[in-house]
Amino acid sequence: MSEFISNLRERSLLTDEQVQRLLKATTAAGVSDVRRILQSGYIDQLALATELARYFGIRQIDETEWPSDEVLPDRISRRFIREHHVLPLVADDSSLTVAVSDPTDTAVLDSLRIASERHIELRLATDSQIMSRIEALIEKRTGSLITAQGDSNGLSEEDEAHLKDLALDAPVIDLVNRLFREASAARATDLHVEPARGRVLVRRRVDGLMQEAASLPPELGRAAVSRIKILTGLNIAERRLPQDGRARVRAGEREHDIRVATMPTIHGESVAIRFLHATNQTPDINALGLEPKQLELLKAQANHDNGMIIVTGPTGSGKTTTLAAVLEFLNDPTLRLVTIEDPVEYQIEGVNQIQIRPDIGLTFATTLRSLLRLDPDIIMVGEMRDSETAKIGVNSALTGHLVLTTLHTNSAAGAITRLIDLGVQAFLIASTLRCVVAQRLVRRLCQTCREPHEVSEEFVHEIPAEAARRHKGPARMWKPKGCEHCNGTGFLGRAAIFEILAIDEELRRLIKPDISSDIIARQAIANGMVTMLGDGFAKCLDGVTTIEEIGRVTSED
Repeated sequence: MSEFISNLRERSLLTDEQVQRLLKATTAAGVSDVRRILQSGYIDQLALATELARYFGIRQIDETEWPSDEVLPDRISRRFIREHHVLPLVADDSSLTVAVSDPTDTAVLDSLRIASERHIELRLATDSQIMSRIEALIEKRTGSLITAQGDSNGLSEEDEAHLKDLALDAPVIDLVNRLFREASAARATDLHVEPARGRVLVRRRVDGLMQEAASLPPELGRAAVSRIKILTGLNIAERRLPQDGRARVRAGEREHDIRVATMPTIHGESVAIRFLHATNQTPDINALGLEPKQLELLKAQANHDNGMIIVTGPTGSGKTTTLAAVLEFLNDPTLRLVTIEDPVEYQIEGVNQIQIRPDIGLTFATTLRSLLRLDPDIIMVGEMRDSETAKIGVNSALTGHLVLTTLHTNSAAGAITRLIDLGVQAFLIASTLRCVVAQRLVRRLCQTCREPHEVSEEFVHEIPAEAARRHKGPARMWKPKGCEHCNGTGFLGRAAIFEILAIDEELRRLIKPDISSDIIARQAIANGMVTMLGDGFAKCLDGVTTIEEIGRVTSED
């Protein structure tokens, strides 16, 4: 174990379990410990950069030090700085100052010294900062060329051969690659190419909210759509019907599995691209953001050898991440774990994972029915979408299996009435259901620039009792400000808020065909359940997020 990893553990930035995972992780030769930590996502990039600066005595970069043009481009190639996540800042006759996220990579630093023929001075920055600045510099240099090339290619007759030729032109390939790299550097989960009157808009979803990334001429936008369709094996000549495709691409630091959906609109084809990390690094149940009592409750329910655990929430609320963390917690060589997913987002070593294919009849229901003959101990069903899947899943839990699954409901109590709506008999739900986890994702305040503000006495009285009990110290809220680390938004990353409804004898007696979710929720709260609103208020008091964010994601409840 390196001294730096030991230091991170001593300073409580890494847990013992995370250290063991890092040590066991199989990595390519020459990958440093710092790079492994960056790839794992165990530590926030800004927190890691701050600790590296302290440990190695290297100054963090100042906003004024970012270059407005490429430095020594004749000696240090774009490919090199992209691959190794370094950015030359300023050079004189004897020295070159470079922004790095990994100051321990001596091979890269030696290459920079030899190529520049200068002494190397370091400034620490986060990976995201460096990659976004690299893309901005390259876009500044090449953007006009791409636009000019795009304008010169008329699409008066969009036949298949012409579309394919245009999509294979170097400027179009570079454009699509750049959009993917920028989306990865910005931590985007989705990228959208949306045709409009006289232009094609490119937007990306970061921390749950959409933001504009580029505006393209119509010809270039259509060529970019064709390029994306070629990458994912779709028919570029078919523009009248929706299509779905998948591919694996490398964008910036990570490989991504991308899921692409096209849809015809009045101005042309709209494309939605979902980025899924192609990684074997599964989430840690201890790092989900559960309050200690919630974490203890979830672990206790997951340790049963039969029954059903449901995670609920809207699309994009982190349900799959929570299920993957529970699976990793349960992962044991003495058990057989099998998942049925669409798509497989986390590849978990030791778990048999099945990707459904509805086009050939491999659906959740048909796969689950056949799966019971393969002697599984624990089954994860990505989503209970229909009555047949729900009934088979409940029967599987009844016959000695632990079943993990998701539902789209607004609250934990709503999962029970949803199962009844899907045709599952109430007495079977009461017999098999162990707990329901409801969750939402909120934007996390940037820890560098957040600002505290005092709250009035009237507001203090409105704080839910469970939130007030959890928080120690004076009641104060925090608000976003905006700085270089968060690109001026005041937010950096996302955090989850939870409620966990554990089924006890009182609740089992309430589960009847005509029961309402409100009655179940009231009883669960009386039994001590912390609501999502209460968990959210506690995280506001702790400076994790804002009350506006809690209102935004819980307003539908």
